[in-house]
Amino acid sequence: MKIKAPVMIQDQMVARSKQMLKMTEAIWIEEAFFLDGPISERVAVIDFDDQGALRPGARFKPPTTSQEAGSYVGTEAPIDIESDAFIQVNAFATVHQTIAMFEEPDTLGRRLTWGFDAPQLLVVPRAGKWENAYYERESHSLQFFYFQSARYDDQVFTCLSHDIVAHETGHAIIDGIAPDLYDAISPQSLALHEAVADLTALLLAFRSRALTRSVLDQTGGSIEKSTAFSAIAEEFGAQRKASGQLRPLRSLLNQEHMPSSGGARTSPHELSEVLSGALYTVMVRMHEDRKKGNPDWSTGKALFVAAEQFKRMVLRALDYLPPGEISFADYGRAITCADKAFFPSLGKERRWIAEEFVRRGIVSKLEELDVRLEPEREQALNQVLSQLDPKTLTESDWAAYAFANENRELLDIPADRPLRVRPRLDVTKRFWLGAGRTQDVRECIFKVSWDTEEQNPAGRGLPNRRQITVGTTLAIDWNERKVRILLTSDSAAHTGSKDRDALLLRLLAEDRLRIGDNAVGPDGQPLRSVALGEVSGDLLRVRKSARMLHIGRSE
Repeated sequence: MKIKAPVMIQDQMVARSKQMLKMTEAIWIEEAFFLDGPISERVAVIDFDDQGALRPGARFKPPTTSQEAGSYVGTEAPIDIESDAFIQVNAFATVHQTIAMFEEPDTLGRRLTWGFDAPQLLVVPRAGKWENAYYERESHSLQFFYFQSARYDDQVFTCLSHDIVAHETGHAIIDGIAPDLYDAISPQSLALHEAVADLTALLLAFRSRALTRSVLDQTGGSIEKSTAFSAIAEEFGAQRKASGQLRPLRSLLNQEHMPSSGGARTSPHELSEVLSGALYTVMVRMHEDRKKGNPDWSTGKALFVAAEQFKRMVLRALDYLPPGEISFADYGRAITCADKAFFPSLGKERRWIAEEFVRRGIVSKLEELDVRLEPEREQALNQVLSQLDPKTLTESDWAAYAFANENRELLDIPADRPLRVRPRLDVTKRFWLGAGRTQDVRECIFKVSWDTEEQNPAGRGLPNRRQITVGTTLAIDWNERKVRILLTSDSAAHTGSKDRDALLLRLLAEDRLRIGDNAVGPDGQPLRSVALGEVSGDLLRVRKSARMLHIGRSE
């Protein structure tokens, strides 16, 4: 079934500053069913009033014929963006719009799963008064709050910010793709969560024709300047400060670098700008390249083509991330390996990413992102794969564990470590051959992880050692039964250990890491705003550290 639903194009203040004529635009959503709420098979809106009582949900209006689309009552023109129906439907539709972008055949090419054991993501558009919005795995929800503007006599609803809704939906989607990041203690792992969520908001903004036309008209056809594209949560950032100008919560248009030798940067939000800034710089370069290479194209068409390729590179790579703790370099390698697997002879964008990663200090040399499988190892792995049935490997846990255990050396698995095989993915991804031609590649994505140990900082009342998870991802060509991608995380290296030390000490200093009974509140319920430390003997394991990724937290 399809419905037509209105969504905000940008924050109200931003739309006015960009002199946009429209505040909303219509999108189409296709799901198995739609109900009052709005509710679908995968998303359900739960709205509360100021007293915490449940508000009536927007009423579904089914189509009268098979050719029509359904809709929700109260969202017809002229649209009142402060009405209950619009607030509920806008959040619901923006979440679905974000999901659909990830699931496209040329992106992940598969149906998303959540990082929790339930079918629906709950969306709470008005969860209460607070300068915040966040995704929470434990309650299976996206929670958006509202607050009194420090600059105007008005309330700011985070659920009416297209950037914020897309960003938080990005967090929920990433948690389903790479669930280990929710328990990560490496600053770069948590910062990756933030950066990709920001890039999700950027990519969705590129899809708005009204916004694209307005921005390109005012910037002379460039996205290189600070615009509604590069600014994340612009209205939210401005409204929190009485004397502040129209400044975003974060900007993708930046020159942030990794800390110098010996330094540590433990704020995931601040650190994320290094990665998102590097990739936005490449996006700008891709747009300029498409304009120069196709002089008969409009700047809008050049932006669309560049943005779609950028989307494929940065989002498709998520499926190939190794499980466990990962680094920005791991993500860069996933982008590079995936793009090379699909486009072996076209590499200038991969080179641009490598050059920007070197310039920003993410890696020290270009070759660090160009992972090449040794011929002897590739031949040995292909020999093993030629004897395997991908369907059996995907469906049988026994076959999957036997394959991993028998090929530890080929998969970089230590001989002395118990291993965990993750659910296998049967995916078909589409790639473009040029001149409108496409080809579909079916893959089995196989992930295996194991735990390793490292020293904790001494003299802090902590166990002497801590446990972290690392792993390997193998992408197998389903039909050819050959390896396409093999990536193993490098976060167990000593350089990552120092960053984890710094983050752990910071959490302790801010009382944001609780161990044992200290993680329980006065009501006897587990605290939901802190990272949890589990201790077994002399070993520490940190869980739920991604709770610090609330959008409104000051760091």
